[in-house]
Amino acid sequence: MVRYLYILLIFFLAPIQILAQEETQSNNIVANIIEDFLESTDAENFDYNTIFENLNYYFEHPLNINQAEAQDLRDLFILNEVQIADFITHRQQFGSFLSIYELQAISSWDMTIIKNVTPFLKCDVAAADFNLNFRDAFTKGNSQLYIKAKRILEKRKGFVENDDGEKPFVGDPNHLYVRYRYEYGQSFKAGFTMEKDPGEKLFGEGSKYGFDFYSFFLYAKDINKTFSIVSLGDFAVSMGQGLILHNDFGAGKSSFVMNVKRAGRAIRPYSSVNEVNFFRGAGTVINIRQSLQTAVFASYKPIDASVDRDTIENSDFDSFGSIRFDGFHRIQSEIVNKNSIHQSNIGAKLEYKIRDFKIAVNGLYTGFDKPLIRDEALYRKYLFAGTQLFNSSIDYSWRLRNMTFFGEAAMSDNGGKAQIHGVLLGLDKRVDISLVYRNYDPDYQVLNANAFAESSQPVNEKGFYMGMELRPFKNITFSTYADVWTNPWVGYRKDGPTEGKEFLLKMAYTQKRKMDLYIQYRFEQKQLNSSNENIIDYPENQVLQRLRIHLGYKINKEWEIRDRAEFSFFNKATSSRGFLMYQDVVFKPIARPLSFTARYAIFDINSFDARIYAYENDILYEFYIPFFQNRGSRFYINARYRIARNYTWEFRIGRTFFENVEGISSGNNYIDGRTMTEIKTQFRIRF
Repeated sequence: MVRYLYILLIFFLAPIQILAQEETQSNNIVANIIEDFLESTDAENFDYNTIFENLNYYFEHPLNINQAEAQDLRDLFILNEVQIADFITHRQQFGSFLSIYELQAISSWDMTIIKNVTPFLKCDVAAADFNLNFRDAFTKGNSQLYIKAKRILEKRKGFVENDDGEKPFVGDPNHLYVRYRYEYGQSFKAGFTMEKDPGEKLFGEGSKYGFDFYSFFLYAKDINKTFSIVSLGDFAVSMGQGLILHNDFGAGKSSFVMNVKRAGRAIRPYSSVNEVNFFRGAGTVINIRQSLQTAVFASYKPIDASVDRDTIENSDFDSFGSIRFDGFHRIQSEIVNKNSIHQSNIGAKLEYKIRDFKIAVNGLYTGFDKPLIRDEALYRKYLFAGTQLFNSSIDYSWRLRNMTFFGEAAMSDNGGKAQIHGVLLGLDKRVDISLVYRNYDPDYQVLNANAFAESSQPVNEKGFYMGMELRPFKNITFSTYADVWTNPWVGYRKDGPTEGKEFLLKMAYTQKRKMDLYIQYRFEQKQLNSSNENIIDYPENQVLQRLRIHLGYKINKEWEIRDRAEFSFFNKATSSRGFLMYQDVVFKPIARPLSFTARYAIFDINSFDARIYAYENDILYEFYIPFFQNRGSRFYINARYRIARNYTWEFRIGRTFFENVEGISSGNNYIDGRTMTEIKTQFRIRF
């Protein structure tokens, strides 16, 4: 422990430094939100690419603050609802902005917020045109092509011949990705994505059309005063607070304590590689009247499922047991389950809006061509089973002076109910408060939800959350929240009713254009089954604590350092603890073609329960937030070189070394050794 404290002292006094431009700083804010979100949920497989895609787009095509709507500002994931409401109110009261510097007059926008958001904004007095010119849209847009490859250099078990001379994985270890996107501003977009995961075959078993996964979309916005949005192909949908549907990221409990309200676009194009969390078909948003709008969509697509077969060779089956979300088709059982079920979805939303109040009625039908039959585990008693499910809800949002009220009440066709209500309060230019109450019945049935909750689904949970942000001094911000909840029915690894509580405290100090420092402490106590195998299972308390110290320091316009030390402490029947520390170096010159980020990290974490997450910079439209366990070290280098104005090449290498294990991972991903090395390269063409 003394050794770690000594290294910690060296890291925080190290003279190595560097700048990330404001765009990088804002990406870091979003990364911190995701880091915190992952620490509080089980949504490790959620696809966050859309967030960074939005940031990159608005960095290259800034929002006009005289035209930006509330939803445009939400797409940045930097501003909370209080700040967005104050922005809209200021523009309504004083008219169009004359300068970007006028943002300083908004009460809840301090210099830190302005610094982080202004790279994505501009001030222009041009009027908006709500009639899309299709000739211009098809001929005057910009195209981008991305070609990417990555692989793990060490040989994994799935690529090694077994005793029968065969390899478990049918394909090679390369991950291949091609993405094309055509854009005419925000008004017209089209594109396609192709991907092959490691172990999948290119033009072969399970992938006879070449790549394993294809995605495509055609999207038009503000076509005329009637048709606000038309989307064909693959798209995502958001309704209300996510009690029945939200195919978008919605931050939950994090150190950004005011980011608790869901507010995604009703329909948006989908261009990522998550093979489940999207719809395929058509959707539109129609303006019926000035205050009345409707969104309707229909989707039909095949999905992977664990089907009930007597043998793999038998292609006939009568039901399936679960939907597969990993998207892998590398071994025979995964290939057999590929596209084995067809899912239909039909949904509609009718929204009425007048001034600062809006209310909407939502409905979603989901159907399968084979029945979903659950196993007989007690905690699955109320989960949906069958071929058809219908969900409906009413959601609302009301901004009254310095208060924003929001909520949603939903019902499934079996009579199960769920509701969530919240309020965001801007009490003072130095104090913001958020309150959220939720009550989700054990028998509420849903498949596409993404709501504020302790667990991954809004089911079997009652809770109350309170967050507060204090800005007592110009450079200092305190953020804190407390959340308490109960689970009235049994759940996975919970053989009885349970309860939990969690709180967080964060103090952040910002020195303009120079330094960012924060200290964060998180405490969580919840109940899971006893780990003692000799007694009957019963829920018992487990406690997880995390302490983080983070420093970012800029010395000039090209160089920055970032240092972090994080400790975790876990206690149940036995105790475990963890420690992670890293040093980042970032080089981002304004007028040079080469930029890079690099990290060296050490960790000592003696259980999975004490794992620590850490966001890593990656190539464009990639994200990587691994968790650390065991004892060892890791480094990565992420470099970007602009070959010419329209050509950019990116390369990344990362390597993890473990001191206390002889093998890494398990199953077909097992590596016989102590190191794991991954490389990525991407070529970007703009034309």
